[in-house]
Amino acid sequence: MKNPYISALFCFILINLGAQNRFDINLNDCDNDQLKVKFTLKEKPNQDNLRFSFPAVVPGTYATEDYGRFVTSFSALDESGKKLNVKKEGNNTYVISSAKNLSHIDYTVEDIMDKKVKKNPIFQPASSYFHKGENFFINNGAVFGFIEGEENKPLEITIQKPTQLYGATSLPMESYAPDQQKFKARNYHQLIDCPMMFSKPDTAQFYVNKTLVTISVFDVKGTPRAKHFYQALKRDMEAIASFLPALPVDHYTFLIFVDELHELGDALKGNMGFFKRLKLALKFRSLGIGALEHGNSSSYYLADFGADMNIKEISLDGQLTGAAIHEFMHIVTPLGLHSQHIGEFNYTKPVMSKHLWLYEGITEYFAHLIKYKGGVYTKRQFLDVMESKISSGEKFPVKEMSFTEMSANVLNEKYHKHYGQVYERGAALGFLLDAEIQRLTNGKKSLIDVVLKLNSKYGAERSFNEDTFIDEFVAEVHPDLKNFFNLYIEGKNQWKPNDQLPGMNLVFHDSLTEKGLLIPVVPADNDIKVANSSTGLSTTVTKVGPNEWAGLKQGDVVDMLYLRDVVKVNGEYVKEGDEYKIKIKRNKQEMLLPVKAKYGMKKKKNVIREKP
Repeated sequence: MKNPYISALFCFILINLGAQNRFDINLNDCDNDQLKVKFTLKEKPNQDNLRFSFPAVVPGTYATEDYGRFVTSFSALDESGKKLNVKKEGNNTYVISSAKNLSHIDYTVEDIMDKKVKKNPIFQPASSYFHKGENFFINNGAVFGFIEGEENKPLEITIQKPTQLYGATSLPMESYAPDQQKFKARNYHQLIDCPMMFSKPDTAQFYVNKTLVTISVFDVKGTPRAKHFYQALKRDMEAIASFLPALPVDHYTFLIFVDELHELGDALKGNMGFFKRLKLALKFRSLGIGALEHGNSSSYYLADFGADMNIKEISLDGQLTGAAIHEFMHIVTPLGLHSQHIGEFNYTKPVMSKHLWLYEGITEYFAHLIKYKGGVYTKRQFLDVMESKISSGEKFPVKEMSFTEMSANVLNEKYHKHYGQVYERGAALGFLLDAEIQRLTNGKKSLIDVVLKLNSKYGAERSFNEDTFIDEFVAEVHPDLKNFFNLYIEGKNQWKPNDQLPGMNLVFHDSLTEKGLLIPVVPADNDIKVANSSTGLSTTVTKVGPNEWAGLKQGDVVDMLYLRDVVKVNGEYVKEGDEYKIKIKRNKQEMLLPVKAKYGMKKKKNVIREKP
């Protein structure tokens, strides 16, 4: 089938920029998973020495990439084809002598995704994959370099390709032919912000409000997935549409690479011995399943662990929906709300922003709030997630570093090891900040109101001031809001949720004893002793006492995922006295054991409850 969607796929406003520096790539010429790139200058440089570099870091990753490590050859040539002197400096920079004679640069890059890299491995969604005639998954920092000092100049990108492949991207397309696609970028920042994927078409399209959303999928085994992924995402996207009255972009692209990892799936399901699992753990220790946000697109690396994978969080649908709202909401921040450290990103000597509380923390909070507001979560499910974020966030070394300090120094290992807290403590800070805004304004404003107001003030092309933004944020709400930032975001203090949560009519308990469902395999809830498997997917009963009440016997192996899904359905626990069944293995025989739901007094930590 030909490409009937091509005319509709990227009906973007084309940019007429005239002649400019140009990249040329021929995807038909790909040997040993390497691409040849030609960079032609519009006009000769006016300096004797010119620095051509590849990014050390790209926005959104908060880690060192050093893409120049994957450049395998590099030549600078004059108009006659004579090579100029070139000296490599560090991992990413080539210094060209006699640069006033420079006509073009030829270099070769290898793909990254399947390379074994011990130091600073690159997160798969930020990497590249070249498979001749099949797929080219291109995060542009891995392929395109830049002349230092010319990051704001316009660029033209011409890509020759096999006729059976189509390049999906949010980069504006100037022209299309069956064997060629030509793009234009207003500058290098836009080029880096728009990954590409050339593959055999497997796409789906839909609208979120007035924003055209495209899903483009490549599965290494050739399984068509785009239409299924659309169904998996549909409910979440509808929740976004109901949460945001309008989106700041008119088109958005999901680029999804699906790898086949059935062997690892067997290990996760416990279907292999310890030493083989250990070997696989070492093999995949740098595996980065997930996604990377961009201004109006996101790139995904997902793992197909097998059709029988029953752990919903790491099923294909679970991996996608677990990240999609978060990545999509980055169109609000940092796309439309960011400091100069992102707007004028320094790719060789990056200066990191101190505002990860905004870029990642609030985005993660919004991702869950949207699910609640859109009916994907019940209110109890939403509060359960916030309880979990608070519990995890309390592990942040608040006495050692503030959240802004960690953000600004995130490339330093001392701080980087706590980066994951942007999704835990950062989201909890977003939750408490939202409550504080509602408290201070008597419910007239909420966090999303403030963020959208500031987003409309700045937008993608204008940066806020890194040092004065918090004061500007406070000015949109109430002077007393500054105290929240002083204490918990810029300060080194543990939070006091009950200072903020009254704004949402909620109350926080450090610990609370209340009636709750007793879980048969939890020793505190039943008269048993257990041993958990290394994967946490099963639990073995090692001893049974006289007051055991669920019918378990010594030696029973309990399927914990099955148990999780039967005691809690649609966010609600089974009612007292109701019967449910748990899957166990007894004497090597699988069986379903009927259990009557039993309730008792339980002590819980970090509990959020609605005020009476």
